[in-house]
Amino acid sequence: MIILQKFNNLVQLFSYFNNEQVCREYLEQIRWNGNITCPYEDCKHDKVFKYSNGKVYKCDKCKRQFSVKVGTMFEGSKISLQKWFAAIYLITSHKKGISSLQLHKDLGITQKTAWFMLHRVRHSLGLNIQPSEKLEGTCEADETYIGGIGGQEKNKHQSKKTKGTQGRSLKTKTPVAGIIKRGGELRANVVDGTSGEILKKFIDENLKQGNPLNTDEWLGYKGLSKIFDHNVVKHNSKEYVKGDIHTNTIEGFWAILKRGIMGIYHSMSKKHLQRYVDEFVFRYNTRGFSESYRFDYVLNNINNHLTYKELKNVGSN
Repeated sequence: MIILQKFNNLVQLFSYFNNEQVCREYLEQIRWNGNITCPYEDCKHDKVFKYSNGKVYKCDKCKRQFSVKVGTMFEGSKISLQKWFAAIYLITSHKKGISSLQLHKDLGITQKTAWFMLHRVRHSLGLNIQPSEKLEGTCEADETYIGGIGGQEKNKHQSKKTKGTQGRSLKTKTPVAGIIKRGGELRANVVDGTSGEILKKFIDENLKQGNPLNTDEWLGYKGLSKIFDHNVVKHNSKEYVKGDIHTNTIEGFWAILKRGIMGIYHSMSKKHLQRYVDEFVFRYNTRGFSESYRFDYVLNNINNHLTYKELKNVGSN
């Protein structure tokens, strides 16, 4: 982790990154820390020459030229690094996120470009939160449903509502499974359903065996006591807290997620939903970071590249 400047607000961010060369040098320092290497996967040579214009590098081995953007989320983008940095700052610092419509107004770019930029950032955030070890300590697991795909059912006229969408119906809702360590890390994935097979697989992949786990009484969690120290609160009986046993922590995150989706994004395609979930999970897991530390943390993990074609191939909303 290379941590450089300290920014307390967007004005200070723009004040420091007042031209494109400053942005390039900042990104070079964070990305390579003085040891520039060829970004191409089939080379990675560490003898690189930098041109006097400060924009272009050349690998001594493969002889290819490249910029500091190559191999990152910025590759192929004609948008300035100044605007990219502002987009990263805005999406990671706003508790509920920022819409493509608002970003297009704030940065003076088209909404289509803003939409693409936001998805590139979300893609990078998702890669940043890939778990490496299973959770330990007191944990809570729960599932929720993200509705409004194609329009919020509750806001439709009675004659236009989709039939059979109550409860756990998946006609207009998408299930998301989550698990959180109290005071620690959160993980959440879009899932195909809330059956015991699906939920138990998700929990087993993320939680150390024998670990304390709190859930509600949903049948999908039945049988977890064979593997974990499983405790249950019976929401259907209006039991929400039983001593130290509750699922209030993860339900608090669901509330943040749904308020953000309904208030900022309104609706989204199921095929893109995981990226939105990753965005909220990232902000939650870095809630103790300062704005500048979170900004630098993202720049330390940008060696990924999502093309517009790849994005469009997984959905069009």
